[in-house]
Formats: sequence, C-alpha cells, structure tokens
Amino acid sequence: MSKAGHTEYKHAHDHKDIDVFVKKENVAEVLIILQQEGFQKVWTRYDHLPGEENFRRYEKTVEMENAKFHRITIDFFEKNDLETIETNGFTVVKPQLLLSFYRNIHSSDKCWAVIAAKDLLEKGIDPVGHPELNEIPK
Repeated sequence: MSKAGHTEYKHAHDHKDIDVFVKKENVAEVLIILQQEGFQKVWTRYDHLPGEENFRRYEKTVEMENAKFHRITIDFFEKNDLETIETNGFTVVKPQLLLSFYRNIHSSDKCWAVIAAKDLLEKGIDPVGHPELNEIPK
C-alpha cells in the first residue's frame, strides 16, 4: 500500500515478501508452478492457527551477480471471495480485507505501516499510497 519509491524500513513491514491470494480451484496449479520454480514449503508458527485463509509459506534462495544470496518469500493464501482494487497497474486485495488478515496470521499487526493504514481507514481515508504509511512514529 505504500507509495512508490518509499524508503524501506523493516519495522514498517517492508521486508519484501510477496502475498499471493489464490482461489481454491487454482491452488493445485499454483503449487505446481511454485515447485517448478524451486520454491519449497516452509513451516511457520501460523500454519495451524484457525482461520479461513489457509495460509502457506514458500521460499527459495537465489544467488545474485555479486555472489550475494537473497531469499524470496511467498506467503500463499487460499481465499475464494476476495475484494480487489487496481493500483499502479496491479490487482491487489482491498486494504480493509488485507489488513484484517494481520490480526490472524501475521505478527505485523504491531508494525507502524499497518497501524497507520488501520487508523487512516477508521478516519475514512484511503491508505493506498498515503505518506503516513512511511512516517516513523514519534
């Protein structure tokens, strides 16, 4: 939801994971693609929590040109009834729905970008691209 070109802060929940939402009828196809691309299932403390999202995490490590290794993390959610919006050329989960997942399956409900986005929504302000998502709390 952050504006393009913002400074990345770990505590603002900018740790570069990819959240993918897949309809139930497409789950098998997506799992095959992830495995073909070298991703492996990673167990997390959230795997056995109750919820209708059916959360899974997949990761792979890639070597870059500079001989540094980077981990790519995909958080995979099975969800049939998603409300989405278009922003910056992407189809993304509607902010209200996306933020509702953070209390169930992520520990990111403590991060300042999530807190700021929830506060903006409570005030009736669209959080997508809003500068408050990237402001360090005082």
